[in-house]
Amino acid sequence: MSVGIERYIEKARTGGLTKPNRCAICARAGSLSWHGTYQRSLIALTRKWTIPIKRLYCRLCDHTFALLPPFVVKFHRYAKEVIRTALRWLKSRTREAVAEMIANSFPKPRKPEIATLTLYLWRRKFA
Repeated sequence: MSVGIERYIEKARTGGLTKPNRCAICARAGSLSWHGTYQRSLIALTRKWTIPIKRLYCRLCDHTFALLPPFVVKFHRYAKEVIRTALRWLKSRTREAVAEMIANSFPKPRKPEIATLTLYLWRRKFA
């Protein structure tokens, strides 16, 4: 996973990301232009990242939206791999055990604390 994140960061830095053909809001083609970048934190299984998120502007509907990479879940700070792994582990373990396993996947000294409520909500939303 970290190779994919590193590749994405490099593409975003060098201008190698491709624009989608259609607007995510109005679905019309040919009207998108780059509209800035912002930084977003992302927690993967082995480390925390700060990744650039490119924004797009549609001239036809006058909206902007973020072009999220495939490993990011909208409105979530954990990467898809963390959510998928946690859901797989939750099939046979308690939420407390899974939270500890995720924390232990990080190198010391800084481990993220994941709330058991977050794991509960992930199971309701994604499973």
